[in-house]
Amino acid sequence: MLTKVEIRPVSGSAVEVNAVDGSGNHLYPLSAFDIVTNIDSRDAKKMAAPGQWPTFAYPDAMTIHAEGNILGVGGSDAARATSYITQRLALLDAILPPVTLLTSRKHAVLRVRFDGMTEDADADVIVIQQSIPMAALFPANSQYMITWKAFLPYFVGLTTSTQYQLG
Repeated sequence: MLTKVEIRPVSGSAVEVNAVDGSGNHLYPLSAFDIVTNIDSRDAKKMAAPGQWPTFAYPDAMTIHAEGNILGVGGSDAARATSYITQRLALLDAILPPVTLLTSRKHAVLRVRFDGMTEDADADVIVIQQSIPMAALFPANSQYMITWKAFLPYFVGLTTSTQYQLG
C-alpha cells in the first residue's frame, strides 16, 4: 500500500497528496498511482531471414501517473470554495515550474513510501502532463491528473541510497 506521496518542487512549497490535515480531512486523496518503467531496446532485423536478432534491453526512464481529487473543507459553501481554491493553487504551485526558473532540468522531487519500506525514496521528475479541470457549479471538489517523467528507472532511498524499482 502507498503510504506517502510528496511533491517537492525546485521552487515553492511541498505538497503531500493522500494525506490528512490537522482536523483529519483528506485534501488530495489519490484514486490511482501508477509507475511504469520504460524498457529501451533497439531492433536488429535479420538480413536474409525472417525475424529479429535478440538485442540488449535496459530499463529506461519511469513514467509516473497520479489521479485524485482536491477537496475543499469548511462549515459553509463559501468556506469550502475558498479552501478548494487555496488547495488547487498550492497543488499547481507544486507541480508547475515557475516561468522565471527556466534553467532547472527538473521540476520537482517526487518522494514516496510504500508499506514494507524502511525509508522514503526520491526521484527527480519533470511534469509531462497535468489536468485539473474545475467542476461547474460545484466549487469545492474536482479531479486532478498528473503525469511525471523520472530520469532513472528507480527511486533512491534517502538514508541508504537503495535503488527501489517500483514499477
